[in-house]
Amino acid sequence: MVVAKQKNFDTLLADPEDRLNGRLHYNRVSRMEATFKSGLESPVHRWFRLTPSFGTDLVRQMLTELEVNADDFILDPFAGASTTLIEAQLLGFAAMGFEINPLLHFVGETSIHWDCDPKAVIAASSQIQKNYKKNRPKVSFSNLTAHGFLIPPIHNPHRWWRDDVLTDLLVLKRAIAECTCSNPIRRLLTLALANALVPDLTNVTLGRLQLHFIDRSNDVIDVIETFERKVDEIIEDLEFVREGNPWKQANLFHQDSTALNGFRPAKPISIVVTSPPYPNRYSYVWNTRPHLYFFDFFSSAKQASDLDVKTIGGTWGTATSMLMKGIVNASHPAVENVVGKVVSEIRKQDNLMANYLMRYFNLLAQQILALSPHLAPNARFAYVVGCSRLKGIYVETDILLGQLFEELGIGLGLKKVERIRKRNSGKDLHESIVYAHKV
Repeated sequence: MVVAKQKNFDTLLADPEDRLNGRLHYNRVSRMEATFKSGLESPVHRWFRLTPSFGTDLVRQMLTELEVNADDFILDPFAGASTTLIEAQLLGFAAMGFEINPLLHFVGETSIHWDCDPKAVIAASSQIQKNYKKNRPKVSFSNLTAHGFLIPPIHNPHRWWRDDVLTDLLVLKRAIAECTCSNPIRRLLTLALANALVPDLTNVTLGRLQLHFIDRSNDVIDVIETFERKVDEIIEDLEFVREGNPWKQANLFHQDSTALNGFRPAKPISIVVTSPPYPNRYSYVWNTRPHLYFFDFFSSAKQASDLDVKTIGGTWGTATSMLMKGIVNASHPAVENVVGKVVSEIRKQDNLMANYLMRYFNLLAQQILALSPHLAPNARFAYVVGCSRLKGIYVETDILLGQLFEELGIGLGLKKVERIRKRNSGKDLHESIVYAHKV
């Protein structure tokens, strides 16, 4: 690995190599390997596309670096689309995860259960398609209410879906609900529709991270054909995983990883592989908003903003309003020691963003501290994070997190920071893996 000088650091910060005593490395990984793209054609991982996910290849790289063995118990406290859990299960390792977003919890929990008979899924899919084709001609957007359909309570649904496409979607959603199949199969078929929803069937395109509205008034959008294609992928992958060796069933909990009161894992956690949201005002809630409302996880705008208030890096709606008021102080001396100066520099220009960054590291510290009682003596960590610029101030999330591990006073040490790729969003911004361990 080649160690290179990083240019254009903010003058506030000392040379990162000096601060890490030679533990900063540059080990370039391709965008295909590092991001969600490596999962688009991978068994099970392709069941749901979450653009801000790390890649399956990167998970395998981290598990190899951490020297995972059959006795280890893996945790992903920010499971997202459950890339870590799926990959651990494919490789035969025991794993569990936490996910606070109810849609992503549904996605992950459904994706790690492979007991359904593919033939039964085929039969259920056939029944759903017949139901859809029988009932769709009876329904139009103008008579949805008369047929008992409810338009998703998302703000301005006409912006999200064409009227004809939304009608197709609601009829198909009901056909899945009315299927006489088992509940696990119904969940798989609902997941297929969720996977098709964005971007194929919604008036959005996937940018580098966020959804962006586009005009699809002249597009050919075939709801049932797209759904059938996603179902075929699930059936093909079920056949694949059921032909292999028996897997160790992973578990995913609908849980805030910063608050684990009363939680007890099945065994001490020896491996943590995860990627918390980056400090760049990105909202997982926004990216999953159409799913959350279409699939009835949320029924009001308040629920979306309330969730963003709880999440690390959340800045949508109420979360931003709260951060505009007062001053967010460090919740632990280690947080003040690590990010206090950077926050102070940002606060000279913008109190909101200073509060945002302090809250971000407060919650990261809270998550690590909450996990501490459940760690095995040989626990090893790999956190994928992204550096950012807030109001022109360079926030080296990777180095700051490495320092935080060491300064929390719970017996953790930084092994190394590995910068794996340049981020798309700006000069000198990196995505990195922060490796740490119990000492």
